[in-house]
Amino acid sequence: MKPKKNGRVEFLRFIFALAILFFHIHKRFAGDDFVELGSTGFNFFARGYIGVEFFFLVSGYLLASAAYAKREQSTEFIGTETALVMKKKFWNIFPYHLFAIILTIIVNAYFLEETMLDRFHYLVDSWASIFFLQVFGFDSNWVNKLTWYVDVWLMVTFIFYPLLRKHYEVFVKIICPLLALFILGYMNHEYDGIAGVDGWTGMFYKCFLRGLSEMALGCCTYSLTRQFNKYKFTNAGKKILGIVELICYLIAFNFACTEMDVNYGYPVIFVLWIAVTLSFLDVNPWGEFFNKPIFYQLGKASLMIYLNQFYAIRLVQELLPDVSFEMKALLCTLVTFAGALACYYVVGWFNKHKPFSRLIIEKKGE
Repeated sequence: MKPKKNGRVEFLRFIFALAILFFHIHKRFAGDDFVELGSTGFNFFARGYIGVEFFFLVSGYLLASAAYAKREQSTEFIGTETALVMKKKFWNIFPYHLFAIILTIIVNAYFLEETMLDRFHYLVDSWASIFFLQVFGFDSNWVNKLTWYVDVWLMVTFIFYPLLRKHYEVFVKIICPLLALFILGYMNHEYDGIAGVDGWTGMFYKCFLRGLSEMALGCCTYSLTRQFNKYKFTNAGKKILGIVELICYLIAFNFACTEMDVNYGYPVIFVLWIAVTLSFLDVNPWGEFFNKPIFYQLGKASLMIYLNQFYAIRLVQELLPDVSFEMKALLCTLVTFAGALACYYVVGWFNKHKPFSRLIIEKKGE
């Protein structure tokens, strides 16, 4: 039986996807300056990248949950099982990624290159980005840098899944927390802030460490919620935990929208970890409000919003360079939403009718 989705987490996916979109708009059009929101003391998500940390924590939780659900099954053929799990995950996300990256390649090639030959070379040199291989270090155009999250998510899932299946208790309760602490501590010591995608460590990109540590922390989250679920909380206790959850998310958004020192991003990760743990624990007395189809749909839309923003931002940048920042932000958001909607329907049509499968593979009985 498929577990019921957590409407609050799905809604938060949507909110953090918007935070990441606004961060990239701010980064493209404001650079290192801060676009202040009136006299509120807040800016336009200059550090909205913290939303990626939320996604990694949630991904780790869901990965541990999926592995734990199969704990009674044999691990004799764990290699085959892992390969099949990865195949499913790849094909679940690849069509949405392909839609977005095709548009990104077209827009980038048109505006960044001058001749048809250069545009063709740009397409050919994008091969690693198309197949989620850029994060391994292949020297190719990183067409849509947003795919780094998907690259790392797939890579870490491939590493973690067989370990979770074969050694769940040791991996989740000992290795994962130590892995998270050692890597985050190393990054805090070596780098100014958690952000950054293409910093090369000598063996892999910095972003791999970012995803590895946070997904490890997310795996711990699942174990914690299982322990907390053994307790029966009073109404007062539920309200207190609900308030703590809200405060934790507000701290994360305060980091995203203020000029707080970037190194505070590391403690904010642990604050987000507490918030995600409480969100999945689902003791919040107001949580039932979010368990509605609309919030599940918003959660699903977060992936399309995440993948389709880069070409939208470049289109606005190239076609309307002289409009105000506010207008650019509005137009980038609208174009991103339009692209996300188109992505949803186009991929949905291909998933339903499978024209390429019908063209290549003959059905049994035909």
